[in-house]
Amino acid sequence: MKTIEKMCQKARRKGILRVIIMSLVTVTLMASLFGCGKSDTAPEEEKDGLIYVPEYQKLAFEARYISQLAPAGDEAYMAAMVEDKENEGYKTVVYQYNLLENTAKELSIADLDGDVNVNAFLISGDGNLVMVVNQYQYEEDENGEIVDSSMTMELRRISVDDGTVINSQDLANVVDRIENSYIQYLCEDGQGNLYLCDGDQGIHIVDKDFNKLCDISLDDWVDGMAASKEGDVYIATYNENGMVLKKVDVAAKKLGEAVEGIEDVFGNVGYYPSVSKSLIQSSSNQLKLIDLETGTSEELFNWMDVDIDGNNIEIVGELSDGRIWTISREYSEEGDQYELVYLTRKKASEVPQKEEIVYGALWLDTLTRRAIIDFNKSNDQYHISVKEYGNDFDGSQVAQFNADLTSQNCPDLIGLTSLDFSQYASKGVLEDMYPYMEKSGLDKGDYLENVLKAFEQDGKLYGIVSQFYITSTLAKESLVGEENGWTLSEMLDFVEKNNPENVFMYGSRDSIFRYCIYNNIDEFIDWETGKCFFEGEEFIRTLEFAAKFPEEVDYNQEEEGISARLRSNKVLLMENTVSSVQEYQMMNGLFGEKVTYIGYPNSERKGNLIQSSGGSFGISAKSKHKEGAWEFVESVISKEYQDSLVEDNYGWGFPIRKEALEKQFENDMTPEYYEDEEGNKVESSKTTWGYDDFQMEIMAATQEDVDAVRGLLTSADRLSGNVDTQLTNIITEEAEPFFKGQKSAADAAGVIQNRIQIYVNENR
Repeated sequence: MKTIEKMCQKARRKGILRVIIMSLVTVTLMASLFGCGKSDTAPEEEKDGLIYVPEYQKLAFEARYISQLAPAGDEAYMAAMVEDKENEGYKTVVYQYNLLENTAKELSIADLDGDVNVNAFLISGDGNLVMVVNQYQYEEDENGEIVDSSMTMELRRISVDDGTVINSQDLANVVDRIENSYIQYLCEDGQGNLYLCDGDQGIHIVDKDFNKLCDISLDDWVDGMAASKEGDVYIATYNENGMVLKKVDVAAKKLGEAVEGIEDVFGNVGYYPSVSKSLIQSSSNQLKLIDLETGTSEELFNWMDVDIDGNNIEIVGELSDGRIWTISREYSEEGDQYELVYLTRKKASEVPQKEEIVYGALWLDTLTRRAIIDFNKSNDQYHISVKEYGNDFDGSQVAQFNADLTSQNCPDLIGLTSLDFSQYASKGVLEDMYPYMEKSGLDKGDYLENVLKAFEQDGKLYGIVSQFYITSTLAKESLVGEENGWTLSEMLDFVEKNNPENVFMYGSRDSIFRYCIYNNIDEFIDWETGKCFFEGEEFIRTLEFAAKFPEEVDYNQEEEGISARLRSNKVLLMENTVSSVQEYQMMNGLFGEKVTYIGYPNSERKGNLIQSSGGSFGISAKSKHKEGAWEFVESVISKEYQDSLVEDNYGWGFPIRKEALEKQFENDMTPEYYEDEEGNKVESSKTTWGYDDFQMEIMAATQEDVDAVRGLLTSADRLSGNVDTQLTNIITEEAEPFFKGQKSAADAAGVIQNRIQIYVNENR
């Protein structure tokens, strides 16, 4: 196990560059805006006067990582990686867990020592454990470095009473191409047959004596597998309608049709055995009971309403006394944190009542989800419920969000991310938060003034973020100089002068046209006079420029990686972010020389844009719960919370509070060391960042690095995505006939001019 721990330590030092593709959702602002008010509609689970009340407990044992969980009535079995003090490493231990008493008993299981991993396990109908075990073998050179490795995979039936192996089978005899397989799911049907699934290659079925019965091939990826109360095994997979359940038909050696009546769900989806119905279904948002005979489901509760993050759910089960139990997992570099939660159904009248605040957003980001849960757990007066509008594909809920924001159903707290913030602020939908800051004794001088300015109109603060990053356009300093900012004409001149193979790595006609206009609309509209300028030379030039690029990009073509193409000037620009000093360091390495964050083109030459990474918040001007809504906003900009973003290394981006930001910079500049064989102190990399085919060890940042990032963060005062998408929709729609050769650029520009002029006249 020591070898595995060494590998884990190395892995923890590796950073992964997360490339996030932001898809802005079209939100149409209604021409006339009405006052907003709190809806008095009760939460779903309160309609019958009953609610689920959570009780949080610590697990009865400490573990760095729990690899497997298997429910068994009022018990559960857990395979965990725990500290091995004797051998100064970690070992795998199996626990028998009494859920009614919250106690754990360590089982003595044979042959789990050494480099062993329990892939999957369950409690069989005969009361014994069945598990899939991976055994690793490593070959090291004279320096102790791993030069070769191999793995065997076994299916074992193990006595719960004494831990002995009753039966075993080398899965090479069951699974073809075992070296390329990783068994993720293990289930048992009512006849004792075992179903093993690796997610994509197939389902492998053996009888209770481990004799192979058949293989069932898969056309789609399996996202879950579970045995129903009726004794059948089902897989969760995807088709054109989203996630569906299909029965595994052993007799026919194929999958059945999708079960009718089961709604599509999103996020962290899992299916578990049920006592009262066929299956339990858990998703990022809800917990449901599934009745497969009737094809119906019953929602028990929304995870946020019981102050649990559905994305962290590891397992769910039902107890004989009617309670629901679950284990949630909070990820941490120092070791994952597990929490056992019991949920009891009670009369609402028996539970202390809190003032309900509604938070409405297109979607709920991880940091905001966590902040709301922490607020709800710690606050005795208020409770925030969440209404998430963006989890649909047809846009109906997005339209509903827009309608709610401008009606009596307006949420108390509004998630502003990906909304046209300025339109809502100018129409009186949002509350000025500066008076609340002053009343709370918060000094706005403690926060980044430019970020506050981005949410201001006429000196009033209509929104705020807890954490943010910068979106920008990057280019070599040797090509564009060291100054940030350029106009559209300057950008077009630069590209045409250098004549690259492409502007961006994957630059299509539509993406380049959108890049030119999306954050640059105001260059063609004078909102004070109402005049529009889309028939001018510059806009026509932009149309003709975009038309030079391919309609679609072949992402599968074999070519040089992005680093090589940037260094050779085959690609000139790159859209990216500044989410950390480390990312800034990596980008300079990617380009092979110093980079200028020149930004998106616009008339003011202010193209570095602020993007929330931890939620952006506004308060409804007509809310009946403004004080409670502000109490939450205050909690995420408080000194304690802002410092925690740095100390816990949680989230992605920079804190808005200056003092916390400087602490983050100090961490970035603090070197890390290791001791070599001769006892010398040697500086080591803090992490590794990668992008495409490029990787770079990140050392402690220099003062020059930090000063450059600080300059970028404090100079940006415009919001990313703060664009009226009605305007961009009109432009892209009417530009299409030109791109298809049906109109000239001048004719297309004339149509755009007329439509935009009408829209501006109606909305000034």
